Amino acid sequence: MKRLAWITAAVAVTGVMGVSREARADVALAADVDIGIPVDQAPLRYLSTGAGVDLRLGYRFRIPYAHVAVVPEIAGGYTDLGAHIVRVRPGLRVGIGRLLVPYAYGHVGWAWTSFDPLGSRDTSSTTPFSSATGVAYDFGGGLDITLLRLLTVGAHIGYNIVGVGSTDKPTLDWRSKWMSLGLNATLYL
Repeated sequence: MKRLAWITAAVAVTGVMGVSREARADVALAADVDIGIPVDQAPLRYLSTGAGVDLRLGYRFRIPYAHVAVVPEIAGGYTDLGAHIVRVRPGLRVGIGRLLVPYAYGHVGWAWTSFDPLGSRDTSSTTPFSSATGVAYDFGGGLDITLLRLLTVGAHIGYNIVGVGSTDKPTLDWRSKWMSLGLNATLYL
């Protein structure tokens, strides 16, 4: 009986090792189109509802048998919310699934902005825009649908923060926060 148990165990281990798969890695090229909705803008409103676009470049690591993908990536983009915002952010995206892939993401990086110091309600065209650089954060989640093995499309929602300026400098302290709702497409090479 012991001998049968050892033979069964040896066959099972050999079978598992024989069909084991290696982890895969693919280059990920992606584009996002967003609508931005300002939040927490008091007392001056520097932002208004607008739109933006992001491009992402990353490397997707797929864990075998777990249907988990981890994508370290760098995202860069432009958003116009009454203020012009350019961001470059390294980050991470984690998805679970094959056909329907829910995912979460987060980035921390650099931003440059140009904004009207009198706020978005300033109707005079004589006020010069102020510009500054600072830190940019974003995090969110979404759902992708795998159309082809190398192509996914989906929708996402995110929360974005850009903080520029400082109270000890002559430039105006400025923080912008907005929700982004958008569509995305990713091509894996």
